[in-house]
Amino acid sequence: MKKIHFTLACLSLISMVSTSSSFAGNRPGALTATLAGGYEYFASKRQIDNKGVGTVMLGYDFTDNWGIEGLLSGFHTKFKNSVNDNRQINGTLFSINGVYHFFPESVIEPYLLAGAGITGMNPSRTDANNEGNINAAVGAQWFILKSVALRIEARDLYTWVGGKNDVLLNAGISVLIDMCNMCK
Repeated sequence: MKKIHFTLACLSLISMVSTSSSFAGNRPGALTATLAGGYEYFASKRQIDNKGVGTVMLGYDFTDNWGIEGLLSGFHTKFKNSVNDNRQINGTLFSINGVYHFFPESVIEPYLLAGAGITGMNPSRTDANNEGNINAAVGAQWFILKSVALRIEARDLYTWVGGKNDVLLNAGISVLIDMCNMCK
């Protein structure tokens, strides 16, 4: 019985993926809300432990290809054992980015994004609590429904003060809402 359910689930998934024309994902006037989780690898200069993060992203598509997106992420970590500081570090990451979607009418839509942001940590040892950064990412959305996509991304965050390079890997689920249809 389990094999039958598994087979039916696989066939359903294959049929959803094979009908790519009905999966037009990113489109003009669409608002995208994404909930994601991931892992941030901090620059060794920061002397803090790498940590899992929760992320919320909100975007808007101007055209099939171009959009804008804001990211808010939070984490709690601690200094590395070699620092002899056992305080808890509360961190926040905010960024605003331009997004370019390749192949906007495909089931799988790769994208690039770039922009600026702020990394905030409290307490920090020798750095300012809030540091500006520039960031860029490569990722893809896999549309399982017309307005629902699974998302995976790798993002590089470069803080120019002290030349720190952090890397954020995350995955989540995106839901698109047609703002133009709601106005009618």
